[in-house]
Amino acid sequence: MADEDSLTVDVEQAADAIGALADTDRIAILVALRNGGRQSFVELQSAAGFEDSGRFNYHLGKLVGRFVAKHEDGYELRAAGSKAVDIVTDERFGESPPPEERPIDAACPSCGNQLRARYADENVEIACPDCSTLVHYGYFPPRGRTTRDADSLFDAYGTCLWRDFTLAYRGVCPYCRGRMRTQVETESDHHLDYPAVSDCLDCGASIATTIGLRLLADPAVVSFLADHGTSPDDRPFWEFDFCIDDSDVTVVSEDPLSVSVPIRQGDETLRVVVDESGSVVETTRSVPR
Repeated sequence: MADEDSLTVDVEQAADAIGALADTDRIAILVALRNGGRQSFVELQSAAGFEDSGRFNYHLGKLVGRFVAKHEDGYELRAAGSKAVDIVTDERFGESPPPEERPIDAACPSCGNQLRARYADENVEIACPDCSTLVHYGYFPPRGRTTRDADSLFDAYGTCLWRDFTLAYRGVCPYCRGRMRTQVETESDHHLDYPAVSDCLDCGASIATTIGLRLLADPAVVSFLADHGTSPDDRPFWEFDFCIDDSDVTVVSEDPLSVSVPIRQGDETLRVVVDESGSVVETTRSVPR
């Protein structure tokens, strides 16, 4: 569970920050800085479309410090200013892009039929059309959709998710960059037998996946896959059975908890034992005799 103190929000300060952005003139200044980089007072006034220097100076003053940094040779966006521009110009505030759907090269962990990927209402769904098993569901910005065809869209989404899950596994929240703690659960509401659940101690975000999915960046797993001619860089995570199905995970020890995740390629199996925090404690490769 997240620390109570870290989730406390100064609502007045947050409202004040949002209020500073609720003006078309200030948005024009931020966009001009995003597009032109560091600029002098005169250059920025012109780029933002101000004729009255007094009015420009007033609105710029409302941004300096929190969103804009002032230097001897000009002004530039601070990190918060850059994020603010992304938020207010994000295409999610416009119309949703048209849906996309296609079959993917992955079998349903429940019935074995082919899974489908669908993008609609700014979300990607990986699911089985036959038995309604949901493998994954998550947000993907409209901008990421409108600049890609369907194949590239789902590939990009898979790459983003792998990054997010790897960050969470290594203790970094992919949303706020705060502290994340991972725990392997034996009883949960995540429709998995042994989910790896990462909770952010700072923003309260929670991510639950199969344990196998968290192992895609582990050196032993990467090496094992490479020996069999494949790589997490070459395929989306849902094409690896151990990333979407945890029915073969077995308990090695109950106290303290440790579980074994089998990863099969060809006739060889890599068994990865992880502890209750999802950390790898042992790997064993074997070929049936």
